[in-house]
Amino acid sequence: MEGHPLALISSPSRRRGELGFAAVLLAVAGLCFVTAGDYPGASGTYPRVLSVLLGCGAIVVLARAWRQNGDNGRVPLMANPGRCLLGFAAMALYVIGIDLLGYILPSFALVVLLPLLLGYRDLRLTVLAALGGIGFILLVFAVILERPMPSDLFDPLLEMLR
Repeated sequence: MEGHPLALISSPSRRRGELGFAAVLLAVAGLCFVTAGDYPGASGTYPRVLSVLLGCGAIVVLARAWRQNGDNGRVPLMANPGRCLLGFAAMALYVIGIDLLGYILPSFALVVLLPLLLGYRDLRLTVLAALGGIGFILLVFAVILERPMPSDLFDPLLEMLR
């Protein structure tokens, strides 16, 4: 049953993975678009625009994956499944960490960890990029736009910036 299209395989091809991923993205974009329609007033406009952009990106990925042929279809989806699983675990811990610790520390840890999992080894540049990105987000949302951030361990420090 090796060549049967419905057979379960341990390592799907890159093409099948991209087709599946794009189909999931398209479904999520559609769900977000419909859900944002229930938001009161104009508050659903921004999420709807983002869902349309996500859908357009999914269509581009679908078209690109559909056009692939030849040996490229036999390339495995993941070269290192262990790193992939660690990346998903890091993202799950990030979501849990935001509830427990706030935004800053989990975001810093995620932004430093993911490049390392992908093989990037310049830790100094990764840490600087993480600090700069988080600093920029805090400046824009917490200071300039005065939007509430999730409660954080660093709230006393953030209060001094306001």
